Order: sequence, then C-alpha cells, then structure tokens
Amino acid sequence: MIALIDCNNFYASCEQVFQPQLAGKPLVVLSNNDGNVIARSSEAKKLGIGMGVLTGSVRGFVRSHELQIRSSNYALYGDMSSRVMETLEELLPNVERYSIDEAFADLSGLSRARMLELCQHVRHRVQRHTGLQVSIGVAQTKTLAKVANRLAKRRPELSGVCIGTETESFGRILEQMETGDVWGIGRKISRKLTGFGIHNAKQLRDADPVWIKKQFSVVLMRTVLELRGESCLKLEEPEESRKSLMCGRSFGKPLKELEDIRPALTHFVQNAVTRLWKYKQATSALTVYLSTNRFRKNIAQRSVSASVELSTTDNLILLNAAAQRALEQTFESGFEYHKVGVLLHDLVAVKNIPASLFETESGIKNSPELMWAVRKINAKFGRYTVASASVSGSSDWRARSKFRSPAFTTCWNELPLVQA
Repeated sequence: MIALIDCNNFYASCEQVFQPQLAGKPLVVLSNNDGNVIARSSEAKKLGIGMGVLTGSVRGFVRSHELQIRSSNYALYGDMSSRVMETLEELLPNVERYSIDEAFADLSGLSRARMLELCQHVRHRVQRHTGLQVSIGVAQTKTLAKVANRLAKRRPELSGVCIGTETESFGRILEQMETGDVWGIGRKISRKLTGFGIHNAKQLRDADPVWIKKQFSVVLMRTVLELRGESCLKLEEPEESRKSLMCGRSFGKPLKELEDIRPALTHFVQNAVTRLWKYKQATSALTVYLSTNRFRKNIAQRSVSASVELSTTDNLILLNAAAQRALEQTFESGFEYHKVGVLLHDLVAVKNIPASLFETESGIKNSPELMWAVRKINAKFGRYTVASASVSGSSDWRARSKFRSPAFTTCWNELPLVQA
C-alpha cells in the first residue's frame, strides 16, 4: 500500500502560518515578477479565481472581497517543505519526496486500522511541528493514491485521510473524474481520449491496455494498469547522481546592457554552485543562455547560448569567471533581454575528481579551503553573505515582488516578532 501525503494549499498556507491575520480570508500567491496567480487559498477558490489568471484580473476582488495578495516567497516555501519532509521521514518508512509539497510513503504490511491510526498521527505531528495541514490518500498504486488523496481533501467526513484497500471501491469516484484530472494526463491527451469516446477515469481504467499503448504510449498504458490496482510505479530512492543543474529566471524588466546582466548571471551561478556543494558534485562544462521575451512580438528577437569546457571543479570563483566569459560571447547590443541562466553539465562526484599532474600543491590546498570557508559562512549567516564581486551593480534584473512577505524562517533580520 502506498500513501500520498500532500500539503493543503501549500504556498497560501505557508503565508498564513506566520501571518494569522490572513486566516479565513481569500489569498492568492503570484508568480515571479507578479505576473500570474500560481496558488490560492480555499476561500480564493470559492470566489472562482482560477490558476494562472493574470494579476490584473483579480484586483477587483481586493475591494469587493478583501482579497489578500502575496508575491511568491520561495525561500519560505522551500524551508517549510524541508520541515514537512523531515517530519514525515521521522514517522514513515521509505519516503519519496515527490515535489515541494508532496511525498509518497510505503505502508505495506499494515492493517487498515493501523494505517488510519498512523495517518492521523502524521497529520497531527506535521501540523504541530509546522502549522500546515496535510491530506493523505492510501491505495495499492501511486495513481490510485492520488485519487484517494483527492477524496481526502474534498470530503470533510474523512478527516483528511482516505484509505482505499479495495480497487473496486474507486469505481464511483473514477466515473466522476474527467480524464484530465488523472495523474499524468494533460489536456492534449485528454482531448484525444475524448475523441475515442473515453470521457472519464473509469472508462480509461476499463480500456484495453494493449490498445491504449498502440494509440498513445506505454506511459498511458501504465496509468491504466495503475488505475486497475497493478503497481507499475515504484517508490524511488533519493537521487544521488544528477547529470546536470540549471538555474535562471526572467528579469524584473528588460535589460539592454551587458553590465546590467552580469549581476544576474553571477547570482544564478552562485545558486547552481550551492546546489553542486549540496550534492557533493563538480562540473567540467557549463552553458550560459540568454534570450529576449518571445511573447513580445513587437521587439527584435534573439535566443543564444555558449558553452565552456574546463577542468572538473566545484570552485565558485572559477565557474563564475567561465560563465561571464560565455555571457560575453552570447551578448549582442541592440536587444531587450528578458532572461539569463546557467546550465552545469557533465557532473561527477567530488570524490571522483582526478588530480591534475601539473597542479601545484598550494593550488590543491588553498582553493578547497577557500570554498569550504564560503560554504560555512553562507550556511551560518545566509546564502549570499559571501558572493562574487560581480553580483554588485544594477538590481534591475531582480524579479518584481511588490507583495512579498518576509523570509520568516531563513533570515535573521526577518524573524517574526512575538509579543508576550
């Protein structure tokens, strides 16, 4: 039996934990640059505010329904996610971190009564440790666990936990689910299924798997088998070896000058290298990409990239210098650039880095010590306490975040104040 633990309205709930005045009020969280709605509280959903709608279209609700608006605060969400996952890993065996607000766990071998007792204990502990509520769905497969989780959220009488030990018990709910609501099925596949007369999840479950594979793919065939209770998607072990890392983001406003783009690239290189250190890996090649906004048809378009090969390293200084050289190769004046980013590839474990025959003893000794010092300082005092000098300069590249709440859990200067 597989359990899916999912945080309820995660981004909005994280905002409400440290701002109790938001409780019970409609709340939306905006995307980078405050462009679109990417998360909603239950109250906002009841107002009919959809996912992905433009920010301007919801401003009318501010006066009429006291709608609260917050810019995305990924430092807060990431830290709260870590706290939730650490709590789950203390209580459950074989936890797979699936996304920032979801995790699967293996509950095989437990009776229904024991599973219910354990799931309620998990819900209580997570809420006590983080202030967040989770819903838990349990079933024989990952896909059915998703369905069970959907029921746990929508039916108050279940108290946040739905356990489906029998595959047949899902028949009615699957009949009421559109195919587009099934895990892993997008709008394009859903429309094609409708063309074949398959309108709901129950009809999909009852379809011939061989025919599904022929008309669609083996991936959709697995979904059909999962809906029948045949497990095709096992719990995954934590990823130990990554092949590449990418970091980049759109600018707060278009940039035309090379010197205005350099600080942004430096920031993204530091983020990527910090992740390299986390996974104890190094890279021997990087690619810098630079592009204009393809949705602005009235401006000249340009999308380019440049790659650099170098000796395998996790040294922030060397990687940033290489990235800046690549940026110089890609940059051409006369364009309004919208986004820059860096891709680190050909990753290897640090322990497997071969020593160079011509590397000096002092070079081998001092550079790792310097990076070790940077890591320790930034871990203790904040990620960007020590950074490359090229990060200074214009801040026009930073994303718009007019409504961002403080970093309540990750910045000493923004800790919440408690009055006793």
